[in-house]
Amino acid sequence: MDHLRSWPAFAVSTLLFVSACAEIEPEVSEQEHEVLVEELLDSMPNNVPIPNSGGFAASASTEGYVALDNNFFTAQGTNGRHCGSCHAPEDGWGLNGPTVTAMFLLTGGTHPVFSIQDADTPTSDLSTVAARWNSFSMLRKGMFTRSINVPSLEANPNREFNVIAVDDPFGVSTTSRLWFFRRPMPTANFKSHTVSWDGSNTQGTDLHAGLARQARGNITGAQQGAAPTDETVNSIVEYEMAMGHAQLWVPGAGRLDADGAKGGPLYAAQQPLVAGRFDLYDAWKNSKNATRRQIYRGQEVFNNVNQKSGLRCSGCHNAANNGQNVAGLLFDVGASDVEWARADAAVFTLQRISDGTTIQTTDPGRAVRSWRWDDMNKFKTPNIRGLAARAPYFHNGIAKDLPSLVKFYEQSLGFDFTPQEEKDLVAFLNAL
Repeated sequence: MDHLRSWPAFAVSTLLFVSACAEIEPEVSEQEHEVLVEELLDSMPNNVPIPNSGGFAASASTEGYVALDNNFFTAQGTNGRHCGSCHAPEDGWGLNGPTVTAMFLLTGGTHPVFSIQDADTPTSDLSTVAARWNSFSMLRKGMFTRSINVPSLEANPNREFNVIAVDDPFGVSTTSRLWFFRRPMPTANFKSHTVSWDGSNTQGTDLHAGLARQARGNITGAQQGAAPTDETVNSIVEYEMAMGHAQLWVPGAGRLDADGAKGGPLYAAQQPLVAGRFDLYDAWKNSKNATRRQIYRGQEVFNNVNQKSGLRCSGCHNAANNGQNVAGLLFDVGASDVEWARADAAVFTLQRISDGTTIQTTDPGRAVRSWRWDDMNKFKTPNIRGLAARAPYFHNGIAKDLPSLVKFYEQSLGFDFTPQEEKDLVAFLNAL
């Protein structure tokens, strides 16, 4: 099936299901088989359950259904990639390592997502299946490359720091060029105006304009295409802005929009950007169901000040029932600190020009766009709906699961939860 290489990642599970059906009905021809798969992939109704480690998630569009055959899923360039190549519904509209690995195994690493642009090095060997497997070790973890050139002071006299040393396990980075890897941001639940992990595509406070810039850059860059028409870009942006994704069902609690609760993707898609507490599970405060009561308790752990530390999760994640930051602020939560560095991460030593102060980091975040020292290691506050489908967490995937995410914040920022509060908070995060 040659056109398998152009399908979105969501095709993987559907292909396996239909292939099983074809085995039961052997008289189905290969052509009929392909047509059946394609019909199933044109769209899916709102609220179709998709399994993940925490239960079932789902997507919902304010358009009434989730289209899978539009410009978002159409290659706009020359290398066969489209937006859906790297943003899959089953991964919360991001892309996780197991999905990438399945795509590799189904295609021998010839799916368009396996482009030299996102290989471990710019000169990686892609000549054989074995070579491609070895050359995409980071992409197989759901990590995409970022290459940033350090501008000269002549080109940018406002640059406030130098890169004075690099330790790159792939041997690509230099003091004038940074080479590192990031997880993809999810393309659902967009509310605040900040776009991209480091805010690089942000256009003032205009979310539509920021997403349009991002889409144009993706088409001309990651998809290696010509400049797209306004019509094409606007259709992609409107599709993204209409999309909600959230957990729909968890073991023990059942449906997350039952008995007065407001979980699930339909509420997520309709949620406006306003500052406020999470109130998705207020109706479960006195539920007879123990898991539902635990989810409510976790919601309140998230909302309220942690008494021992004086901090609260909603201090940064202050968008009601979404978790982005209403003002679009970027924060340094310590995720780029070298103490958390994975063995496959580069470490950069940076020096402030004004006074010689040095810092080591695995990813300078906003600072490699603004070149301001005060922006060091700052990243977008992401939406936190549909977390269960998006592990591992942070821009660099250093938290493997939700318990690890909570532990990270305790160690990095000083939150001090009791063992019960940790469990309650994880239950709430899993129900988002």
